[in-house]
Amino acid sequence: MDYKVINKAIAVAENLFDGFDEQPVDCDFVLPDYYPDIAAVLKCTLKPIIQSKQLSGDRLIVDGTYIIQVLYLDEARLCVRSCEFAKPFTSTYNIKAGAENPAIHVSAKTDYVNCRAVSPRRLDIHGAFTVKLKMTAEGGCEVVSNISGDTMYTRRNVLAYSVPAVSAEKNFTINEVLELGENQPAAQALIRGDAIPILNDCKLMANKIIIKGVLMLNCLYVSDVASGETQKTRYEIPFSQIIDIEGLDEEWQCEVRLTVAGSDIHISTNQSGENRLLEVNFKMLACVQCHRAGMAEIVTDAYSSSCPIQLETKRLDTRHLIAVRSDDSIVRENFDMPAENIEEILDIWCEVMPVSERCEDKNTHIAGRLMIYMLVRDETQVVSFYERPADFELTYEDDCSSVSAELAVTRVDYNIVSAGKVEIKVQLDVTRCCYSDDSLVAVTSVTMNEDAPFPNEKAALKIYFASSGESVWEVAKACHTSMDAVMEENALNGEVLDKDTMLLVPLC
Repeated sequence: MDYKVINKAIAVAENLFDGFDEQPVDCDFVLPDYYPDIAAVLKCTLKPIIQSKQLSGDRLIVDGTYIIQVLYLDEARLCVRSCEFAKPFTSTYNIKAGAENPAIHVSAKTDYVNCRAVSPRRLDIHGAFTVKLKMTAEGGCEVVSNISGDTMYTRRNVLAYSVPAVSAEKNFTINEVLELGENQPAAQALIRGDAIPILNDCKLMANKIIIKGVLMLNCLYVSDVASGETQKTRYEIPFSQIIDIEGLDEEWQCEVRLTVAGSDIHISTNQSGENRLLEVNFKMLACVQCHRAGMAEIVTDAYSSSCPIQLETKRLDTRHLIAVRSDDSIVRENFDMPAENIEEILDIWCEVMPVSERCEDKNTHIAGRLMIYMLVRDETQVVSFYERPADFELTYEDDCSSVSAELAVTRVDYNIVSAGKVEIKVQLDVTRCCYSDDSLVAVTSVTMNEDAPFPNEKAALKIYFASSGESVWEVAKACHTSMDAVMEENALNGEVLDKDTMLLVPLC
């Protein structure tokens, strides 16, 4: 009863850390001398930005900056003003040491922020944000890939998997001098400038990756401080970068995450002395994580027709990255004006957050929520701020088991469709990492009990009454015979019985 067990080491993704760090925000801010006094606070935002991460032994240190921007009205209550300040933060995590080329995904999300003016020159701000860390690395597991022998029967499955291979980061800058449109008036003060990086192309080469994208910049500025008149302008700034990644293979899958790590936008004069130029400087961070895919045939069950065997098993949960996909999607929303006496909409902008992701019937469903912000002027020329949520759901034909999505607002258009009614059209960039998940029990060792052989059968056939849903494999295993022989003797087409059946089982 000779038999031979062939073992194989396969790569599996090992979870090193999955947690978060809550960061409180408690600070006050005194306006610089060149800012006008605060009459009323319209909106306060808190934006945490990850700037760097450093892995040292069993500690990961994340450094970043949180930026607070306050929109307010000056003393005349006609002109919207903006002030902004930043403070650094550090999050430290204790992790499992020793992993090579771990995949590190750090993200930051605002929990809440409150702001009040305690004087015309001083702001009191309280809030919190959460820094999330997910860290995985390639691990190893030895399993049985085959068992050979005249009396041995094995059931094998093909396992597809993806593991983190290499990663890289690159800081780069985008510097531009942008002109206001010919029909737009000169700028006197900048209210806000939102910059969203969008990845358009990603080309893998030996030991390097080439990324191309565009930075979507939307600005709102004051063209007349006395009346509070505002103007909007929009730019698309293309960029491309070559990122060196030693060991990169063209067949791998790569995730690229782009973030704006710092920004500086200020108004400057042109050759005619008019404030018709915007000088912009953006510090960008590109994070690339590459995944190596593989396939392995492993034994999930085995038995012998001659004697009992003992199997040691281990459950393997694998996730295979099928593809990284990106789409432009449109969300439309109609709503009533927040007040009856609104004379003018100065601006509408949005933030987006995914609420849930699920995969059903080869489709990906992403439920999200838009936070819609609106600056308006009433018939008395006073400016007010309003906000409201709007839920939405998007569907894509991804044909995967699970998905991880990131959403970004790239454009917001709006118009008044009727008296008191506003329609907005929000363009979203939706990037999805699509996975095929699998879970199975793998055989890790085999021991044959040759001292207790099965008794010799005197008959050539055995009658077995099988129930609907019973596996032919389990029938053959219980009768110490070949599954192929049972299927051939009974002219079976499938390995699972669809009704109660009397089977003739050939005995070895």
